[in-house]
Amino acid sequence: MSPDPYRFHMAIQDFQSARKKAAIQEVLARITGKSNQLLSYEEVADKLKLRARTDRGVQHIPLDAIVGSVGRDTDFTRAFLPGRAVNQQRWANVKAAMEDGAGLRPIEVYKVGEVYFVMDGNHRVSIARQEGTTSIEAHVIEVRTNIPLTPDVQPDDLIIKAEYAEFLEATRIMDLRPNVDLSVKIPGQYGKLMEQICTQECLLEREQKGIVVRQYLHPTG
Repeated sequence: MSPDPYRFHMAIQDFQSARKKAAIQEVLARITGKSNQLLSYEEVADKLKLRARTDRGVQHIPLDAIVGSVGRDTDFTRAFLPGRAVNQQRWANVKAAMEDGAGLRPIEVYKVGEVYFVMDGNHRVSIARQEGTTSIEAHVIEVRTNIPLTPDVQPDDLIIKAEYAEFLEATRIMDLRPNVDLSVKIPGQYGKLMEQICTQECLLEREQKGIVVRQYLHPTG
């Protein structure tokens, strides 16, 4: 069914307004140095070594916790304003359908830590964000991780997060201390921590060998 002509016309105007906002945000991002890009789920999954998934069913999720997309991360800004690649007519059609009360299915997302990545429904998220809505119905697949991810995460943070993931995989420290928080803010710190751990392991190994030698040379009883 075609959308109401008036709603469609207004939706086109809303799209053009959103594109102007996106252009302004792009300029501000260059000035401030703060990224205006959505995170790529594929990049995050690779860097953080994400594997295990659990279906959490349909629930309402906060829109401002949606920070990335699966395969569409370059189409929208971090605030889900439409970029140059977004088709004006499609965006307007979806907005008109939402205003007409069309029975649209929940969006589909991955949840990683405290943030979400859109698998299906990027346009609906974009429109809901521009309308000031605070939450949206979503089918949630949680991808488990020991790496803390919050809505303020930036692309540059992924360098540190990736180092943390490698550190956890190498040390298996979460098996021994599941609640320990070893987050750092500067890249390269996990490498230094690994060096300290290796040094302590070498010292312990030497100490144990020393005990064995002393027991051999000076047996008791």
